[in-house]
Formats: sequence, C-alpha cells, structure tokens
Amino acid sequence: MKFVSYIYTGSASMLSEAIHSVIDTMNQMFLAFGLIYSLKKPHSDHPYGFDKARYVYALISGVSIFEIGSVYTITHGVSQLYNPSLVLDHSLSTAYAVLLFTAMIEGWSLSFAYRQAKIQSRLEGVSFYHYIFKGYEPNTIAVLAEDIAAVLGVVIAGAGIGLSAYTGNPMYDAIGSIGVGSLLGGMAIFIIVRNKDALIGRSMNSTKQRVIVDMLEREESVLSVIDVKSMVEGPSYVRFKAEIFFNSEIITKKYLDTLDTATLLKEAQMLKTEADMENFMMEQNQRMVDTLALEVDRLEYLIKRKYPEVRHVDLEIL
Repeated sequence: MKFVSYIYTGSASMLSEAIHSVIDTMNQMFLAFGLIYSLKKPHSDHPYGFDKARYVYALISGVSIFEIGSVYTITHGVSQLYNPSLVLDHSLSTAYAVLLFTAMIEGWSLSFAYRQAKIQSRLEGVSFYHYIFKGYEPNTIAVLAEDIAAVLGVVIAGAGIGLSAYTGNPMYDAIGSIGVGSLLGGMAIFIIVRNKDALIGRSMNSTKQRVIVDMLEREESVLSVIDVKSMVEGPSYVRFKAEIFFNSEIITKKYLDTLDTATLLKEAQMLKTEADMENFMMEQNQRMVDTLALEVDRLEYLIKRKYPEVRHVDLEIL
C-alpha cells in the first residue's frame, strides 16, 4: 500500500515508510532464521551449541537496516530538497489513509512487543531498562526496537506530508524522509552495538553473579571464591567459572563420614612393609580426591538448580 501511495503522491516520506516496511519484513526473516539455526544440537565442532546464531543474525538485521533503509532514505530525502516530486493535491488523502491504517497495525504490534519484553525482563530477574540494553534475548529487543521505529516513522512521515500540504512547501516532505532515515539509522546502530557486545562476550548479570558467589561462600566446605568469570553464550545459556579455596577440615570430615573407621583401623594395623603402607596411603588419597570431586559436583548442581540458564559450570580447586 505504501508503494502504491508513493507512486500516486510522489511523497519522499511515503517512499521512506514503504522501504521501512520492506526492511522490517526482511529483518523478521533474518531473526527467524537465526532462531531456527540456534536450535541445532551441539557437536564436536561446536560443543557449546549454536545459541550465538541469534546474535549473528540480529547483527545482520541491524546492518541491513543501516545500509538499505537509513542510507537510501536519507539520500533520497536530500535529493527531494532540490527536486521535489510531491503532488500537492487531493491525492494526499490516500497517503493519510495509508499512514492511519499503518499506525493502527504498528501500534498493536508495539504493544504486544512491549508486553513480551516486560515478561522476559521479569523472567531474567532484571529491570526493564537493563533488559533493553543488556538482556540475553536479542530477537525480542530487535522486534521492539523495530516497532518503536515503525510507529515514530509513521508520525514523522505524517508530519512531513501534513506540513507540506498545509504550507504548500514540499520541503517538509523531504525533511520527513530524512527524519525517517535518521530514525532507522539510530535503531540500526542500537541493534548493531548491542549484538556486537554479545558476540564479543558479555558477562552475566552482575547481581546474579554476586548471588552465586555468595551462595558458594555460605557453604561450610568453601573458604573463599576468587577469579570469578562468566559469559553469555545465548539467550538461555551462560557459562560460569570460578576458583574455590576449600576448607580442608570439612572435606576431611566428609571423607571420614564415608568410612568405617573400625575397619580402617584394622587395615592399618595389618600393614607390615613400606609397600603395604604406600598402597594403603594411595588408596586413601584416591578416596579423598573422590570426596573432593563429589563436593565440586554438588556445588555445580546447586548453581544449575537455582539458575537453569547457567548450563556450564567450571569450578577449579585451589
């Protein structure tokens, strides 16, 4: 409809909106492909899966908005400042009708995207503001940004066409086209920067990371937790790494709880040679190592149970 309206009116703002709609459709296809690709199962070449594919295709989406949408519409708007093609007659009523219908559709879509973003922010346990700029899910944010730009674009285009009709000066229509292009450029930069940071590697929410560390340090077997690092691998995939100073006394007690000390004493009393002693000590040492390994497994399970998105935990023993 927007392209037909542009052909009918010659409005640069309407052409910008038509291009904007085409780009939105392309971006939905990019985001859908990224979502499907991210669901591929991990294998030997990609042991951590394909979750970051969502960020890759969201980044491609942002670049396409900038190159096709922003650059072209601004260039066209500038050219219309010198060679206007807007037809200032009753045909503009067609443009108003198209923009009004578009505003209703885009407004409904924006309200839905906003509600989804609010739900996702609550699921991630972060503020709405934090989710917009640093949330794990790129698709929801890309759709929300595109819907905001779509609604504002309709307003800018309508204002440009309306001012031109009111004043008889087509310059305002050209400025509207430049405004829509600038809006697309700003949205594209936001999407590009946001997904660039995710692809380079971004840590998980600092509050959650601190909660995990505090949870570990409250365990009686843990003296301290240092060198904590995390990385978001995808919308529902976080890697967590930390080095643990264990309480040797508690670990030893856990080890002794697994033994029958009376039987152990009898075994020790039966030792006759240095070789017997060496074998005995090696066996007990292996049991101690196994106890420590089980404690590490228990701590990793605690983290994953409380935060299911932390799917890979690497606790190093110090």
